[in-house]
Amino acid sequence: MAGRARVAGGAAHGQAAIVNGRPGVIAWNEDGTPLSLLAFTVADGRITEITAVVDPVELALMDLPDPV
Repeated sequence: MAGRARVAGGAAHGQAAIVNGRPGVIAWNEDGTPLSLLAFTVADGRITEITAVVDPVELALMDLPDPV
């Protein structure tokens, strides 16, 4: 699932992803660089924890899929 979102005056798009076996979302800048990553821990059908990565250096070191 991909969508468009307005982020700080610019456009970004997101895509669903599996992050270390957990459901997540990756947001991409228009230039194809990662903007943020969210990973969700789900227990009994409820989100119990959200992990967010927004540091550009850390995101650049991750093995992320290509933006869709």
